[in-house]
Amino acid sequence: MTVGQQSPVQPGASARIKERQDQPEHLNRLLAYSHLYKTAMWWRRIRTWGNVLLALTAPLLAVFLPAGASTRGAIAAAWLVLGKTVLKGMEGSATLRAANIQELYDTKLFHLNWNQALVGRQPVPDDVSSAARHIREHGPYLDWYSIDLGDTPWPGDVLLCQRQSAVWSRRDHHAYGAFLAIGGGSWAVAIIMFALVRDMTLLTFLVALFLPSAAALLDTIELAREHWQQSTKRRQVEDDIHDVWTTYQARPADIPAEECRRLQDATYLLRRDGPPVPKWFYDRRRHETAAVTNDGTTALRSSSDPS
Repeated sequence: MTVGQQSPVQPGASARIKERQDQPEHLNRLLAYSHLYKTAMWWRRIRTWGNVLLALTAPLLAVFLPAGASTRGAIAAAWLVLGKTVLKGMEGSATLRAANIQELYDTKLFHLNWNQALVGRQPVPDDVSSAARHIREHGPYLDWYSIDLGDTPWPGDVLLCQRQSAVWSRRDHHAYGAFLAIGGGSWAVAIIMFALVRDMTLLTFLVALFLPSAAALLDTIELAREHWQQSTKRRQVEDDIHDVWTTYQARPADIPAEECRRLQDATYLLRRDGPPVPKWFYDRRRHETAAVTNDGTTALRSSSDPS
């Protein structure tokens, strides 16, 4: 807050994040950005399944239709270009819209100022409502910030929620990057072994197997690297949050709101520019990660207890 600006919360009081997050105005924003992230993932899924189809059919076609290798190579090259331009652009557009609405969700819930210089104008309510209507089952989205905030005053409660987001994302991005690396590495070994068993020449291997698989392999390598980079950057935000908490742990009400805004800016940029984790992967890990982040938050809050 700037000098003379009134605090949005009574001194020493909490922002009631746990209570307010399930109210319709906040829940609708959560539903809206969740739908848009799903849309972004659909565009990525089209790229992925196209790559997988080319990669999986390459060995079969190399055996039964060897004469069409050059044509298949040209198709694979064209798909690679299409995926890196049109499909990736559509994914990026949906991700940007999702990140902007997620920023609106957080800033309204956390009582933080909107950073128009960074994000641009706030998403209009009509667009939020339109996107939110695509999700009819609200149960999985209730109690989104699931950690126990106790009576932590504002903006200490905001900082703890930002920490949960950073830890959760860091763990998921690292795990998904490893999943991709293992999958891509296994496929590379498989096609090499197939070529050796078939006694292929290097040229035949490159044209019949490697080129049709290149889009999938390149996408997998690039995506795994992006997820690991995202995990590292989330760790940096997480460490920054810990430094702020350590400084003010005895008096979380004295945490400058500008510190939370600065951390929110860093989080927004990572959401905007980083790859999303697929929902199926997120769902499989959700229970464990929720428990881990809740334990971590409890430990932090206990360390600030005078007793």
